[in-house]
Amino acid sequence: MDPTEFLEHKDITEFISLAGQYCTFVENTNNFEKVAYIQKSLSLLSSLYFYALKLPDPGDTTFETPEKFVSEMEWNEIYNKVKLKLGYHDDYLDVFDPVSKEEGDVSIVSLADNFADIYQDLKNFIVAYGLENEDLMVSSLWDLLYNFQEYWGIKLLNALRVLHRLYYSEEQLDEKKLDSGENGQNVNRNWLFEERRRQSNEEDDEV
Repeated sequence: MDPTEFLEHKDITEFISLAGQYCTFVENTNNFEKVAYIQKSLSLLSSLYFYALKLPDPGDTTFETPEKFVSEMEWNEIYNKVKLKLGYHDDYLDVFDPVSKEEGDVSIVSLADNFADIYQDLKNFIVAYGLENEDLMVSSLWDLLYNFQEYWGIKLLNALRVLHRLYYSEEQLDEKKLDSGENGQNVNRNWLFEERRRQSNEEDDEV
């Protein structure tokens, strides 16, 4: 395939459009109510995963890793916006390697961290691809796909799992009622830990 034809592949242009929607969405996190934010996140993240699977493989490249355009300050800005929006529901429990047959450590992970990391990879790709330098476009696509396989694809699926659980659970998602106590103080609870403890207690009662 001609390099120009490859770089204008329909699946790439569709992915770029969707990636741009995601980046705009998280940049404007403050404009959404929590329930609407979770619903929109589910839609965008699931579509991103679907279209990432369709991206054509650029093959082996000898190009250097493309320049990164998202600064640490910008990453922190996205992280803080999402963390503030999700509040009480930001943290969740995760197993490092669910495929491993060995018992793994369970860790506390942040949805905001996932959102910001996904944003960083997508934004870097969009900006690099938009410079219309063929070598840079190919290397940025290769970098995006590699990071999808190794990093942000996993973070995306983890976020989807938790957001799905939240959206379809009986959890109270109203921001004002949930994220503040009776005196307006922030609630330092983690509902996932409480749910895990509740299930553990029920199992003990059954024994």
